This record gives sequence, structure tokens and C-alpha cells, in this order.
Amino acid sequence: MKRLKFYLKYAWRSVMRGGQRSFFAVLCVAVGVATLVALQSLSYSISDTLTGDTQARTGGDLVASLTLPGGESNATFNTTLRTKLDELKTKGTITDWTPLTTVTPQIVGYFGFPPVFYVVDPAKYPLYGELKILEPSGKSLRELISTPNAVVISRNLWEKQNYHLGQEIEVGAGQGQGGKTTKLKIVGEAATDIPGVIFGPGQFFGFGFTSFETTANFLKEAGLDEALLASDAYFIKSTQPQQAKMALQALSIPAESGSSTVIFDRVQTAADLQAQLARGLDVTELMLSYVGLLSLLIGGIGVINTMLVVIGRRTTEIATVKALGLKTRQTLFIFTLEATILGVMGSILGVILGELLGLGIKGVAEGLFARPLNWGLYFGPMVIGLVIGILTSAVFGFLPSYAASRVRPGVVLRIQSGSLPKIGGWASLLIILLMTFLIGLIAGLLLHDFWIGLVVAYVTLLVSAILVGLMWLVVFLVGKLPAPFGPSLKMALRSFSRHRGRTAATIMVMVVGLFFISFIVIIADSIKVAVRDALDLDLGYNVIAFTPFVVQTEQIKTTLQNEVPGLQKLFVGSSKDALLTAISGRSMAFTSDNQPKPLRTPPSESGRNPALVRTQAEYPSITLSGRAIINGEVPGASGKQTLLAGRNLTAADANSNVILVRQDVVDQYKVKLGDKITLQSTGSGSPLLGSSSSITKTFELEVIGILDRGNSNVDFEGGWIAPIKVVEELGAQYSIYYLLVDRAQMKPALAKVQSTVGLVLDLSDLIDTFSRLLDQFLAFPLLLSLLSLFSGAILIANNVALAMLERRTEIGVLKAIGAKQGRIMRLLLWESGLVGLIGGLIGVGMGVLIALSLNLLTPGGAKAGFTVTWSPLNALLLIALAIGLAMAATIASAWSAVKEKPLIVLRYE
Repeated sequence: MKRLKFYLKYAWRSVMRGGQRSFFAVLCVAVGVATLVALQSLSYSISDTLTGDTQARTGGDLVASLTLPGGESNATFNTTLRTKLDELKTKGTITDWTPLTTVTPQIVGYFGFPPVFYVVDPAKYPLYGELKILEPSGKSLRELISTPNAVVISRNLWEKQNYHLGQEIEVGAGQGQGGKTTKLKIVGEAATDIPGVIFGPGQFFGFGFTSFETTANFLKEAGLDEALLASDAYFIKSTQPQQAKMALQALSIPAESGSSTVIFDRVQTAADLQAQLARGLDVTELMLSYVGLLSLLIGGIGVINTMLVVIGRRTTEIATVKALGLKTRQTLFIFTLEATILGVMGSILGVILGELLGLGIKGVAEGLFARPLNWGLYFGPMVIGLVIGILTSAVFGFLPSYAASRVRPGVVLRIQSGSLPKIGGWASLLIILLMTFLIGLIAGLLLHDFWIGLVVAYVTLLVSAILVGLMWLVVFLVGKLPAPFGPSLKMALRSFSRHRGRTAATIMVMVVGLFFISFIVIIADSIKVAVRDALDLDLGYNVIAFTPFVVQTEQIKTTLQNEVPGLQKLFVGSSKDALLTAISGRSMAFTSDNQPKPLRTPPSESGRNPALVRTQAEYPSITLSGRAIINGEVPGASGKQTLLAGRNLTAADANSNVILVRQDVVDQYKVKLGDKITLQSTGSGSPLLGSSSSITKTFELEVIGILDRGNSNVDFEGGWIAPIKVVEELGAQYSIYYLLVDRAQMKPALAKVQSTVGLVLDLSDLIDTFSRLLDQFLAFPLLLSLLSLFSGAILIANNVALAMLERRTEIGVLKAIGAKQGRIMRLLLWESGLVGLIGGLIGVGMGVLIALSLNLLTPGGAKAGFTVTWSPLNALLLIALAIGLAMAATIASAWSAVKEKPLIVLRYE
């Protein structure tokens, strides 16, 4: 016990005497532990939010979904389904049930991405949990939407449109010309966390909640029957979920042919959904754990650097205590204990900083998950941070401690050497492999798999060794460069290359952080530019509108041409999915050789009804696009397509069974001019109601022209293009109107288009929405990269503090011969500036090169999605950020050292 007390006292005093160097070593560990604790806490928070209250998250004890047959039979199907559910409730198989239906209505004056309206029974929904009402506080959804013509709006839609309580909005069914609207009163603002909807478009683009009664009113005004609505899901409460699941899967409804049709094609218990969601969250947890481990690796580098310098400075002390009787194993234990104490202090500080950092990361992650996240002091991450931080510090401190134990008192005391003894190549390799093994076990503890932890550790060691080796070569070459700006730069270059291994490790950390930051920024900017160019330049139109009522196409087209202010160009199209049954009598039916894979083969635990088996398609499915005649002409979609053979559509083809095909279609199906294309289509319907009829039609179309693919990334026409009337007769579900409108008259033009067509999208608003969502998605990985860069800055501060300790005599001599504090500080800033500059050039350069190479690595080149572009200004700003962080870290750690009096330094050195 006395020996242990001596060891602890000796190690503790050594840490305290270390002062600034101990502080920066502790800070290195603290930053790594803080990152780990923050990311682990975030992982716990996400899991707690998405899987905490299982029934509230999923909406019930069971969730059943179905696909209605469509058309008028929806009403009969809905009635029978609800009767059967009530029968199960009467039998006690289920306790209660409630449907959730979504519609996409037209809000007058709203021209962004259409919000979703969730239609519910306020007397029952939600079966579990509550939709949080932000305004008015203290109210429930049930109270607010029970009154007729009331709607609760989501926070994102509320803020975007500047809505307020009591405001009335006009809502219609998207009919357009002649369609009637209904006024709904906004009675509340809701949070975006919806019971029963884990992820949905409404959480990103906005939603409203209303009752079936209110929905029936505005559908009735539009001449539509509320009974045709297709519910997305049925939430069911039951004390016996498994028995209820089997009963629901067995429900069937008689078909006209006398056979029976299974009602629900998927039934899942809350436990099924929770397990499915948990599997998806495992990926997020692993990613966060990897980033946390990398941050701890940076902290470990700080510890090992500090211990090596400290031991190098204290060889005389070590030799003296060994000469007085301290054994080798005791020396090893004491210095490992010193590293462990640094780890304890850093881990405790890291846990505190991690909780504060976690709050900031939580705000970024909420944008990614489109919902507020639960947060609390999670005991698990704090314990993990403490244990792993301490163990990592001890393991990384072992190598310098072993070097300390190798000090030979006779040699050191005879020649007063301040250098560490040589460990030996094989001994060093063995120790490093052993340290990596221990780090792998620590990683396995965090990743819940020791084998994966070991693999990650040794792969990281290999990659780090390669990167550090490359950076070492860069440092060596830079140190050999001529110094054209005087002696200050020459001295800085020599000092820069003095400790190449330490400098190379620091540059590697900077490179990794800057690489990911630059790569993410370039890809994000490229996607934004590509979307903006595609929807603004390639498309050639700035307004899109569509209506499910294709029979009014000619009337709507004429109205738009004559009455929309500022209209410069108009394109009218439609589309319809069809089966390609034959080409010039050659059957396209699938054979055993070209049979496609099943449309979906879900795992057995996914809740798929075993009574339903998705059969493979008998014929290939294609999308047929329709073009309308505008002022006696048939314009192309973008004007960038070239006719390769045959002729284009003309006004004379309006009622003809003719078709254009693209070159990629020709290559795939061996189509040629004059071929007869036989298509089979099934019905039409309203996208608002999600229904369709079941009337089958067959058409034969003659190929009159072949088009190239075009050089536009926008593809709102498929590879099969026919006159719009042909597509409408096949049963097109909607018509689409593309308009180019003068920006100065955009507002009245949008209002007129909306009153004429129905659902309208202002593409500039769509671009802004997409950019906002992209920023939200990429903010999280960007933040993780910034944490890595910040860790690099702390490592630089630690290295500078260590350099000040090693170079006290040098600085004292410089000041003794007349060097001022400012000149010495400039010398140090040159050194750290070089580290930041090289790290910035390599990291940003690699980010730019990898990003630009994506077009070459991806099949199809730039046509695969978007063309990567980069901004030299952004690259220069990132490099300046790296230099600025390095210099700031230098000033923070070297300010007190350069102010020390030379007489004191030279007297004691």
C-alpha cells in the first residue's frame, strides 16, 4: 500500500509540474472523450425518440396497410373492411381501431411543394400518445379539429407561410377550372412528431390535420365522394397482438368473380416495427461510434506526444531515481500511471464538455430527422466516455513509459544525455501491435463486437501508418525547400522538419478533417447548382401545374395561353404506365431467360401477409409520355433533343397512333422505324384519392422517329413519346403543364394558373426547399468533420507547447542575442502556418480531386446525376481556415513561453 501511495504521489506531482504541457495533453483527451460522449448521447437520444414509446411511435399495438382496388369499388371495400374490423372488436380480438388517411389538396395562394393533409377520426386518433400542440398551449388535437372546417397546421408550414391562429385558408381538390374551394380555419400549430408516422413527406414539407367530416365537406364541394378515400394505415389496439395479427391477415372480402380478396397486404405489430427501426438505427449508431473512436485516436496521439517529450526532458531524473533503487518495472508502472492520470482528468473534463457539445449536435440532428429529439443525461455514454478515455490514455502512454523504463542510469549520469534510449525496431513493432490489440478490444466494447473492433483497429493502424508515412515524406521535402523570405522562414523550415513524425501525425489529422469538409461542401454546392440549372436552365420552364382531369386538357390549354400574364412558353404533357406486349408481332412476354426479379421480396418478419404473393410481371412495364399541340406545333420537352432518324411529331399527328422512341429504348428493345408497338394499359384515376379504375385498353402505335437522349439532366419525358390524346385514351391519370413566365408577373400568373389548373409548383420555391433540406441533411456530417478539424487544432496547440518545452534553451539564446518577443512569435507562426497550409492544400486538394473524379468513376459520366463543380474561393477559404486555426492554437499555447526572461531560461537550462 505504501508503494502504491508513493507511485500515485510521484505520478500526480509530475502531472501537476507539467503545467501547460499537461493541460494540453488533458485537453487532447477531453476533446476526444467529449466527441465520443456527445455522439453516443445523440445515438441514445435518437433511439429513445424513435423507439422509446413503441405504441405511440407506431400508432397502435398493430399497424395494417392495404392497397384498395380503386374506382367506385373503393366505397364498397371500405364499408366491408370497417364492418369486419368492428366484428373483431365485438369478439374482443381487438380493443379498438382507427384509420389514417392522407390527401394532397390545393391550398389557394400556396405554390410550394404540396403539403400533406392527414385525415383522422378525432374521437379515436391517436390510440396511443399525443400530437404535441404548440399553439394554443394546453389544447389537444381532439379538441381542436372536432369542430367542422378546422385544421391544425405543422410548425414548418406555419412558419413558411406566416400563418396565425384564426386565419382562414381556401382548400380545394386540385380540380382547377370550375373547381370549388372550401374555407378551413387554422385552429392550432403542431410539432412535426406524428404518432403513427415515423418518416413521411409531411414532416419535411409541411402537413395539416383535419377530420373526416371536414375532408368530406371540401371533397363534396369538388364533386368527389369521401367514401372513395384510400386510408394509408389502420392503427389497432389489442391486448393480444399476435392473435390479432393472424385474425387481420385472415380477413378477406368477396370479389365479383366469387373468389375472395385478402384485405390487408401487410400487418405488423408494434414490436415488429420497433425491431425493424432498431436495425436501421444500428447503422447510425455504428457511424457515430466510428467518429467518436477517431476523435479518441487523436486524443491518444496527444498523450503519446506529451509523454515522449516529458520523458525525454526527465531522463536525468529517471536515471537518478533508478540509481537510488527504483526498478525497471516500477518505472514502467509510474509513467503508465502518469498517462492514466492524464486520461482520468481528460475523461472527466471530456464528459462535461461532451454533454454541452451534445446539445449543439442535437439541434443539427433534429433537422436531419425532421422532429425534436428527446434529450437527457444518459448514464451509458458518460461511463463509456470515462472508461474508454482512461483506457486509451493508458494504452497510448505505454510506449513512452516503456522507453522510460529503458533508461540506463550509468549512461545518462555520465554524459548528461537528454535523449530517450533506443527501444529497438522489433520491440517497438511488438509493442505497437500489442497496443493496437488493446485498442481493438476497447473499440469492440464500443461497437458490441470484439472481432470487428480488432479489424477496425488494425486497419486503422495500417491506413494511419501509410498516411503518416506520406505526410512524413511531405514534411521532409518541404524542409529541403529554399527559404526566399529571409532567415525567419529558413529557421521555421528547419524547426518544421525537426520532429517529422509528430508534425506528420498533426498534418494527417488536419488533412482528414479538411478532406471531408471540402468534399461535403463541393458535393452539396454541385447538387444545388445542378438542381437549379436543371429546373431553371435545362428545363426551360419555371412553373409546373398538373390536374387529374385529363378530359379538360384542350380547354385548360386555351385558357392558359390567353389569360396567364407574362406567359412566354407552354408545354403540355401527360404520362401513363403501360405494358409492352409486342413489337411488330414479336411477343415481349418474359421467358425463363429474361424473367425479372420479383417486385419485392420482403423478409418474413416484415409483416407481409403470407396470403399475398407478388407475382412477377408477365410483360415489361414502360412509361408512355404524351405531348400536346401548342399553336399548331409540337414542341420538344427541352429543345435539346436531336432527331436521329425518321420525323418528329406534327400537328397532323394529333389523333394518330404514332410514337417517338429514344435511342436508349432502341438499344434495349431493338426497335426500328416502322415497327408497330403494342401497349396494354389499365385504367385511370385521381392521385388525390389514390384510386384507379380497372378498365384494360390496348393500342398499336407506329414508330415514326428516333431521338437521342439529349444533354439535359431533366427527364420529365420518358423514352416513349406519343400525341397527348393517345395517352389520354390509354387512361392517363393526370396532365402536366410546364410554363415559362416572366418573373415580374409571377405572382398574378401563379394565381391564374392555380385557379385554372389546380396544383401548382413555383420551381424557384421548389429549388429553395430542396436546398434547405440538403443543408439539413449535410449539416450533420459537416459538423463531424469540423470536430475532427478542431481536434487537429488542439493537437497543434499541444505540439507547440511541447516544442516550447524542448526549445527553451534555443529561445533563451535568441532573446539573449537580441531577438524580440514579436520575432520569436512570428517564427512560431511561420511553423504552425506551414502545418495549416500543407494540411489545407493536401486535404482540400484531395477533396476537390475525389469529388471531380466522381463523374469519371460513375457509369455514364456527368449524365449519371450531376456535374461536380468547385469554387476556388471556397477552397481558399477552407485553406485559410486551416491556417487560422493552426496560428490561433500557436498563439494560445506559446504566448507565455515567448515572454519568459532569457536569464531565467539560461540559468536553469
